Amino acid sequence: MKKGVRITGLILARVRLRRFLLALLVLQWGAAGALAAPDSLIPPPARPTRVATSFFFSTIDGVDSVNETFNADFYLLLAWDDPRLASLQSGEIDTARIWEPKVEGINSRDLQRIWDYFEFPEPGKVQLQNRFSGTFAAPMDLHDFPFDRQVLPVLIESSTVPVEGMVFAYPGVQNREKAWSLLVKPADVLGHGVRMPEWTVDAIRVREMENYYDFLKVGYSRYGIEIYVTRRAGFYIWKVIVMEVLLVILSWVVFLQEPGDIGNRSTVSVTLLLATVAFSYVISGITPRISYLTLLDYFLLGSFFAIFLSALENVVVYLLHKRGSADRSSLTTRIDRWSLVLFPVAFLVFNALLWARVLLSRVS
Repeated sequence: MKKGVRITGLILARVRLRRFLLALLVLQWGAAGALAAPDSLIPPPARPTRVATSFFFSTIDGVDSVNETFNADFYLLLAWDDPRLASLQSGEIDTARIWEPKVEGINSRDLQRIWDYFEFPEPGKVQLQNRFSGTFAAPMDLHDFPFDRQVLPVLIESSTVPVEGMVFAYPGVQNREKAWSLLVKPADVLGHGVRMPEWTVDAIRVREMENYYDFLKVGYSRYGIEIYVTRRAGFYIWKVIVMEVLLVILSWVVFLQEPGDIGNRSTVSVTLLLATVAFSYVISGITPRISYLTLLDYFLLGSFFAIFLSALENVVVYLLHKRGSADRSSLTTRIDRWSLVLFPVAFLVFNALLWARVLLSRVS
């Protein structure tokens, strides 16, 4: 009997102990949840809160025309007024429990925040310094490739506060009734680590706009950094265009050969046609894979067509020469002579019309 009472007591004691531990665990969870309340529940200081922004790029590289991306490492400074903190010293402020504009890279595929920290330069004023690194999508218009100009955008947006509660600003911008846009000096916001051998930075524009999400029925303030760049076409000029021009010039050698020598003439033309096809295949790895034709595509197609016409001229001359009359022999000679003039002129006019618009835009 005593043994049964003792066992029952032990069971009850274990049950009470489990209930006590469970209650303690629930209290700890509740306290942790209170301390880690999401920032979206903390209201911004004003409506709207004006968040001043400034930035500095330490590196920009990996501009990829094939995948339409680029890599960037940059610092982003956000500053705003929060009168609710005016009575506190900087050491008394719990940075985990104050409002901040949670930002994200809208056009980034793998943006990472390397570090961030708060500063309180004056009572009621907050500064949040961030360092970001990632790959950004940059839709490109490559019709003028390789003499094209592009825009490399970095789009920053708050992920928690709509435009009614927060807007981005920039030093010197006072009017916030409409979206603003202004140019900044590249030397002021680009570090020495910004090296883009294939590109030249023309200008940098900072822009604020409201981006409205129709499916959410809400708009957010978007901060855009637009880097305007021009491609340095030297690589494509010397490694692609000049080489193709030499192949086309070699195709005109057949006009100096005997009209009846169809074997040697055809060998030259077919070899150059195959060389052009192989050359186009090799450079396809460094050219954009797009559905429309670029200027370089038009040039390569025109060059291939010029070599093809020279091969076709071989056949016409040979057929006329084969008939054997003196008049036809004289005609084949005249055709070769005229071809030796007309083919270069036509190729020159083709290139002038093809590149004129781009060259004029570069000069202006």
